[in-house]
Amino acid sequence: MKRVIPGLAVILPLLLASAGSHAAQVTRSGTAVTVRGSIGPGDDLEFEKVAPQGSYRTVTLSSNGAGEGGLPAAVAMARNIKATGATTIVNASGNICGSACTLLFVAGAQRIYAGGDRIVEGVRSKGQSGLGFHQARSPKGTALMASVYSEMGVPAGAELSRQSPFGTFYYVSGATAMSTGVATSLKRP
Repeated sequence: MKRVIPGLAVILPLLLASAGSHAAQVTRSGTAVTVRGSIGPGDDLEFEKVAPQGSYRTVTLSSNGAGEGGLPAAVAMARNIKATGATTIVNASGNICGSACTLLFVAGAQRIYAGGDRIVEGVRSKGQSGLGFHQARSPKGTALMASVYSEMGVPAGAELSRQSPFGTFYYVSGATAMSTGVATSLKRP
């Protein structure tokens, strides 16, 4: 027993640290990739492992955005999607794509906001369905997100982010998503 306790004291922190290294679940079926959950540090490496740049055609998103320290991973994932020329999909009827997830969405060559025409636009609490924009945790993070929206060719994302403080989301309607260039379609192909 005396040997077990010190051993646990060494192993337990390592197990807990490795369990938190990837927050998002990245899966693949053929040329379709799905990203679910909060994006955390290292998730860009997992994304690249599951879906090497250029090896997939679609990315379906269901994420509330980046957890603490996950914004750089989300930026890297968005750049991978952009370089691949993949189509991004958010099912607004049952999934959220909020905060840094919107960077992944706007990275798509085609951006399908399926069911976005049923979303009522406005500031609401987190956890509802649809595309949700807000400012980052810090002014530096907000500036980084604005530069990435521009890099992805959708500078309107920065303006939409300014509509809501960090604690809530500004959910966009399908009409706004289309008129701002955030989405290219409201229907699945």
